Parts: sequence; C-alpha cells; structure tokens
Amino acid sequence: MNMLARYIRLVSKFFLRDNYIVSAAAGLGFCSALAVTNKMENSLTMGVGVVFVTCVSFCLVYPFKKLIIASGTHHKITLLMIIISIFVTIFSLIVQATIPRIALNIKAYIDLITTNCIVLAVIAEGLTFGFWDAQKKILKACLGYSIALIFLALMREPLGFGTLLNFRILPDSFPVVVLMITPVGGFFALALWRFMLRPLFVKTGVVYQDNVLKEEEEVTDAETPVKKKPAFKMSGKLIIIIVLGVLLVVSLVTNIKAVTSLNSQFQILLPIFLSAIFFDGIVLSKLLGICPLLNKSRQVDAAWRMGLAVVIVVTLSTSLNWLVYNKLLIGASNYLSSISPVPIRLEKIFYLTVFIVTIATFVQILGVLLRRFAMDTYQQMGQFLELITVNCIVLASSTFTIPSGMSFMATTVTAFGFGLHWLMVCVWLALLRRHRLFVPFNTWDEDSVAILLLGIMAAIFTGIGAIVIF
Repeated sequence: MNMLARYIRLVSKFFLRDNYIVSAAAGLGFCSALAVTNKMENSLTMGVGVVFVTCVSFCLVYPFKKLIIASGTHHKITLLMIIISIFVTIFSLIVQATIPRIALNIKAYIDLITTNCIVLAVIAEGLTFGFWDAQKKILKACLGYSIALIFLALMREPLGFGTLLNFRILPDSFPVVVLMITPVGGFFALALWRFMLRPLFVKTGVVYQDNVLKEEEEVTDAETPVKKKPAFKMSGKLIIIIVLGVLLVVSLVTNIKAVTSLNSQFQILLPIFLSAIFFDGIVLSKLLGICPLLNKSRQVDAAWRMGLAVVIVVTLSTSLNWLVYNKLLIGASNYLSSISPVPIRLEKIFYLTVFIVTIATFVQILGVLLRRFAMDTYQQMGQFLELITVNCIVLASSTFTIPSGMSFMATTVTAFGFGLHWLMVCVWLALLRRHRLFVPFNTWDEDSVAILLLGIMAAIFTGIGAIVIF
C-alpha cells in the first residue's frame, strides 16, 4: 500500500503537480481544453499538435535565444508567435491531408495553437535553461496538457455520445447527456475534474489544506490592519455618457429605418451583431479568451480596462486583416496563378502568419500613438495592450470570419460583437468576485468556482438563444 501511494505521488508530481490546466491556480490552455475535448480523437490530435509544434519551434528558436531575450517583451512574443505559426501551418496541412474528418472539426483550434499560453510560456521559460533540460521541461508540460485533454474527453465523449474513439462502449438504452458535448459541458467537466482531483492535490501539496490557509490568514490579519476597499460607484459623468449613448443608438436606428438601402444592411448586420455578443459569443460559445479572462476578472477596474482594449484591438485588427487577406494575399495569389502552371494560393498557406504580423504591428503602432497623443490613456491601458497580442480571441476573430468569405462589414461587426462579449463576461465575473458571492479558501478554489460560474453563464445564454422570438 505504501509503494502504491508512493507511485501515485510520483505520477501526480510529474504530470499533475505542474499541470497548467488541472493544478495551476489561473490555468493556461483552458480554451483548447474546453473546445476540442468532446471527442477523444480531437483531444489526441490536439495533444500531438502541441507536442510537435512546441518541441520543433524550440529547436529553431534556441540558437537565437540571446537575440530573442534581448529584443524586449513585445518583440519577443511577436517573434515566437511568428515562428510557432509556421509549424502550426505545417501541422495543419499534415492533419488535413491524413485525417481530413478531424481536421474539419478542429482546424480553427489547431490554428490557435499559435496563441496557446502553454506553448508560449514553456518556450520562453526554456530559453533560460540548457537545450536538453529545456526539452525535458517542454515535454513534461506538453504531456501534462495532453493528459488533461484525455481526462476531459474520457468524461465528455462517453456521456455525450456513448462512444470512445467512435467505438460504442455504452448500451443504446443508456441516456445520452447532450450537455456534455456542448460548450456548457466543457466548463462543467473541467470544474468537476478539478474538484475531483482536489483531495489528491491536497495530499501531494499542490493545494494547501483549508486549516493551514486559515491560520496563515489569521496571522496576516493580526500583523496588518484590514483596509476596506472603496465601493464601486458610478460617477455622474459616466451616467450621462451612458444615457447619451442610448439616445444616440435610438436615433441612429430610427434614421436608418427611414433609408431603404441602410435599412437592408441594418437587417443583415443586426442579427450578426446580436449573435456575436450574446448567442455565439467568443467566450461562452467558442470557448476562447478564458485564460486572460480569469486573470483580469479579479478586479473590476482591470476587467473593464482590459475589456476596452480588447474591443478596440479586436475590431480594428480584424478589419485590417480583412483588407490584407482579400486585397494582398488573394491578389498576389491570382497574379502568381496567372503566370505559373501550378496554382499557388498564398491565402491558404500563409494567412496565419500574416494575421499575426498584422496584429502585432497594429498593437505596436497603437501603443506609439497613445504614448504620443494620449499619454493618460496609455498609462491606464498600455500594459494591457501588450498582453492582447497573445489573447487568442484577437487571432480567432480573424481566423473564424475572414477565410470563410464574410464581407468587410459583416467581419467588422462580428469582431466588434466578440470584443463586447469578452468585456461583458469579464466584468460580470469580476463583479461576482468583488461582492464575494462565493468565498473560496485559496486562489485554486476560486478559479475552479469561476469556471463553474462561466458554465452557468453559458447555460443561460444557450437557453436564451434557443428561444424563437420571431
């Protein structure tokens, strides 16, 4: 029994103690873990992709580690993302050629390996170690990520489909839990796995026991006086701005309906906008942008400032990417096809790298302009601008809309709705944390409960979206 307990501790220490999804307080890689784990084949493919992309990318990055480290935070992140995107494209093409059925289901999320927090984190950390030591750490982190995906798929696919790797393991009479194959089920499954593994984490020291934490809090409270946080109040100026904004929207809608051409566009774009902000949201439906959301929703002030920066960057960068994709890439592909006997479609191969370069360049230019003309605004959100480059919803808003052939206005409106949806969910979660509707014992428990709350939000919006109004 002692030997079994020892082996359990060794395995949990190697694969679970430093697991970014299951055991970390503010976990990394939540987005893909929730999005692809409704099928085991999707989870295995994503796990292989993360291992391949991370290890091969690090081999290319390591010889230039001094140059990359000295380039500064923003430039280092941009360089790493560009290199990672090359191998993501290679892996995506291999998957499309060998297993097209799986590629059709998760291709959009394979592209988002480029912004996977785990991939960027372990490569950046590996640059401070020797080559083989770094590869061991990278392999450990990636295998831990893959194991977390398998855990989730082991719960979701049998309950949702009654199968495992498309082989039926439950009788046909077994009641299928449709919830488990939806985004709502992803949140609930992850929260449930974290709570189920909590006793093991407490025993192995990953999560501290409650009484120890309480004693530490009592000592801290005895040594330092408690400072009450000022209550969040809406200023008179903010109320006036909100009222004027509502009146402006009403006025615009009234005038648009009076013009036939604008009214037809309005009838097309309004459902797209409402779908992006409520029913097909980037967080609660597509399961993206969760890692920065959990980190920035600890304070209301940080939540709305980060959300405002996300809205601006997502909307403008997606519009710019539409122009680059349709005017530059497609135009260059048409020209090459006219002079080459072999058709070459650049927009099918290099769109991911081009999107990343455009986003990074736009964020850099926006930061320079804010420092030059609006220093106060930059001081309030300048630090958030650099973090937005690795926020997966910025890249996802381009990859989900532009290659599918959406028009410029539809793409811009969808991106704007995605940004507002992220802002809305982040502020709501921050308000719940601020008012202490739940009182966790530590940060790990708090984030686990926050994931459960996101699942409840997703269930509410899924139910509202199923209502037929017209």
